[in-house]
Amino acid sequence: MAKTKYIVFTADVQTIQSAKLRQAITDCINQKYEEIYFLISSGGGNVFEGLSLAAYINALPMKTIMHNIGQVDSVATAIFASGKERIGSKNASFMFHGVSMNLEKSTLIQSQLKELHDSSKKLKEDIAKGVSTYTGIELSIVEALMIDGGITLTAEEAKTKGFISNIAEPAIPANADIISISNG
Repeated sequence: MAKTKYIVFTADVQTIQSAKLRQAITDCINQKYEEIYFLISSGGGNVFEGLSLAAYINALPMKTIMHNIGQVDSVATAIFASGKERIGSKNASFMFHGVSMNLEKSTLIQSQLKELHDSSKKLKEDIAKGVSTYTGIELSIVEALMIDGGITLTAEEAKTKGFISNIAEPAIPANADIISISNG
């Protein structure tokens, strides 16, 4: 039986939570785990952090299993897609949408607005490319999911599109080696 670490990630994709997840993953590498089983539910968050985590997870030498235990939204879809195996719970959902930017109250000139537009467009393209590359789903299909306003897929729809391979409820074995990362 493979030496498996269970990581429960029920958090936003922000700097502190992402750093905790990166450290937990790094510890798994250093402790010679053969498999990491992620139980994930995340509303998304910081695109840079999400894409960086996805690239890191995709590069791991061990088997990685992603299991959506609730919702995987926004840039968290890229993190989820980076797993070598992807499972959704029966009531899981996956939300794809374009990129939003939170701006402080400010005055912007036209060139700054264009820069923000170009930046958000590039981030959206990067998420779509990541999801497509990690899952093997055609880029045009992923881009269609990320139309303005977004689309939410059920587990059954995600399976039909090839985003997950199986629908199953999680079952953590007794005496499992487990860590939990949340917003708290």
